[in-house]
Amino acid sequence: MKTFEFTTPTPTSIRIVRTFDAPVKLVWRAHTEPELVKQWMTGPPDHSLPVCEIDFRVGGKARYVWKNPQFEMGMTAEFKEIVEHERIVHTEVFDGWPEGSTTVTTTFVESKGRTTATVEIEYQSQEVRDQAMQPGFKEGFEASYETLDKLLPNLSDE
Repeated sequence: MKTFEFTTPTPTSIRIVRTFDAPVKLVWRAHTEPELVKQWMTGPPDHSLPVCEIDFRVGGKARYVWKNPQFEMGMTAEFKEIVEHERIVHTEVFDGWPEGSTTVTTTFVESKGRTTATVEIEYQSQEVRDQAMQPGFKEGFEASYETLDKLLPNLSDE
């Protein structure tokens, strides 16, 4: 059974925990290869990720742009730490978001062929975190991970 947990462990953070029925090598690829990320990190069904550019190295940057019929939202990331198949730490700055960057730490743990990804998002204040948690935020993460569930069985570990 897959799990999805969404919590606010501190006044300035969000934690998302999701388990996938796939080995860490495949879940890692899906999180780090632009052509795969574009297929699942879309949010709800009417959203898309037409721009996904990833320079996956410490100091490298990534650019994401999500679209739906009502809006377009862009974000730039910079990778701070990468431990293959274990952890990715990056900062995120959303276009038009004057509140500054967030720090996101994603960890991957495999057990018995299943991988749990834990995403920890740290905001600059509780007010900023609360603004980010607008309606659809949690649902977007959950919808993306459901899409990833459908993609993972089609990937090879090579």
